[in-house]
Amino acid sequence: MTGRPTDGWVMLLPPGWARFPTGPERTRELDDAIEEVVARALPDDLPRDTAEPHRHLLRDRLRTTLEGARDAGSGAVYLPTEPMNGTVVPASITELEFTSDPGSDPVVVATGILADGYEQSELVEVDGRPGVRVVATSHEVEREGDWPVVSTRQVLYAISRDEAEGAWLAMSFSTVWSGHDSERLAEALVYFFDAVMGTFRWAGPGTDVVGLPRSASPARREQRTSPTEQN
Repeated sequence: MTGRPTDGWVMLLPPGWARFPTGPERTRELDDAIEEVVARALPDDLPRDTAEPHRHLLRDRLRTTLEGARDAGSGAVYLPTEPMNGTVVPASITELEFTSDPGSDPVVVATGILADGYEQSELVEVDGRPGVRVVATSHEVEREGDWPVVSTRQVLYAISRDEAEGAWLAMSFSTVWSGHDSERLAEALVYFFDAVMGTFRWAGPGTDVVGLPRSASPARREQRTSPTEQN
């Protein structure tokens, strides 16, 4: 195999989550991922007359959810497909590859992705590669349809894959809440995402995916605040 160690990557997700490829020319893989989720949720041994309409509805909802990410150029979206202890998990993870000018400041690169700004950033090291962790929170966010107004929190890891080529990988987590109890769940889900990123490993040529070292939280290197907080 030829290429860079950072050409591939892996990370651990708990049961009930699924990865949906949304990149260019990944339609067949996306269809397979959707069908796998539908088959788990509504297996073939259910009565066809009652299950088939629900299968169509689930397929349509997944495709609608993933259309925006695909149009935005994401490579994959990770979604919770099963409730956790009876609670629907209000979260998602988006995977995005992009390029910048060689030698760009990782904080500038990451905050350029976040249109609504940020209140916190810190330099991190993810499986030996430098990057930045950025947090952005928005309140009173209105959504289309009859959905309630919510608050959102986005946690983004932008990781340098190749300084010379300006190659980057962004892993962006988003969660929402509309009350005190759901806010506590959202806060817990941020810890969940940080734990997931602690299992992140490069898996391209020259790496040993089977013999991965023991996972740990991404190393924090330096704390930064937004320009607003600095003033």
